[in-house]
Amino acid sequence: MKKIFALCALLLLLAGCSAEAAPAMYIEPAELDEKEKAVAQLLGADTDQHLFDVVLDGTAKKVRTAVYELAGGEWRVVSEGNLALKEGEKKARMAFGFEDLRGDYREAVQFEKDFRAARYGSSEELDDPEGMGRGTSLLANRTEIVYGEEIPLAIQVNTTQNGAVLYDPEQFFHPEEYEKLGYEHVLALTVTFSQESLSQPLS
Repeated sequence: MKKIFALCALLLLLAGCSAEAAPAMYIEPAELDEKEKAVAQLLGADTDQHLFDVVLDGTAKKVRTAVYELAGGEWRVVSEGNLALKEGEKKARMAFGFEDLRGDYREAVQFEKDFRAARYGSSEELDDPEGMGRGTSLLANRTEIVYGEEIPLAIQVNTTQNGAVLYDPEQFFHPEEYEKLGYEHVLALTVTFSQESLSQPLS
């Protein structure tokens, strides 16, 4: 009986391990080594630069980046852009540079020695009332990439209220949670990877 119990326990343990196995494709916050951290600090990339590591299967052809603003309980696209990816590459690092998502933001992708970048959004100066504060929550865990499905990387709140609740970016899929808090501006940054070329729309 003890042998049977031990065998069952082992099978359950193995099943649990396989259930938690890393997905084949994913995006996660980048882990920089000491040399990379030193360069990042030198360039100021430890402030408004947000870095992510990406693992793909080599068939991705583009990534769509979109910024949304919450209005009437729904997300409304305020800016978006598509960046071509080098087919065949499987590991990349992505960087997003922004302070206020209502303005412009920069996106960069690097596959080993191959690099490309783009800037999106508005460069107009924002005229905020006195006392406007800002808070941003960022993707903190490894997240599976599924082609054609949006992945929220950041949610940002701009408000004159004293203090603000910052939910995990996953709350992008539940905009009602932010709508009921009554903040002046709630924005979200998402990415969507696709196997379609830039000339084809996302399905």
